[in-house]
Amino acid sequence: MRRIIASLLLIIGFTGAASAYDNPKALVEAIYQPYSAGEKHADGLEKFYSARLKDLYAANVERQGVDQKGAAVDPDAPDMLAFDPFIEGQNSLLLDVVISEPVLNGDRAVSTVSFHNFDHMSLISVAMVREADGWKVDDVASLAGSQNWLLSWLLQYDPFSVN
Repeated sequence: MRRIIASLLLIIGFTGAASAYDNPKALVEAIYQPYSAGEKHADGLEKFYSARLKDLYAANVERQGVDQKGAAVDPDAPDMLAFDPFIEGQNSLLLDVVISEPVLNGDRAVSTVSFHNFDHMSLISVAMVREADGWKVDDVASLAGSQNWLLSWLLQYDPFSVN
């Protein structure tokens, strides 16, 4: 059941109309705007992702159903589709959001975002790439605290699976 729902989300989310952002700062501001208003992205986060990041999500979903030996994966294992990398979890009450001016290097850019989510201080690095339809998020990293992570690594190597 989990695999069917994830597949439907991928088909609907990844084939939907993409939003175009002419500059990296506008992209990051669009990502964090609903959170600052106490809301979530009703239409999902996929519209912000680069083609590479979408491929990593798709591959992760493909692996979530079974392990390398074909055995069913624990249905209570963390679901990468439910994890929102921009807030480091599933629930948000963001305060003191500060978005840095992006550093540009050709068709790539990086910006940091700091905020308090409930009582947790976060520092997120958002790596972006310019694609044909505008700027997209290519990776996300958590830089604060003792549990640092890189989204592409989590998706590719899935430390929560039993593989």
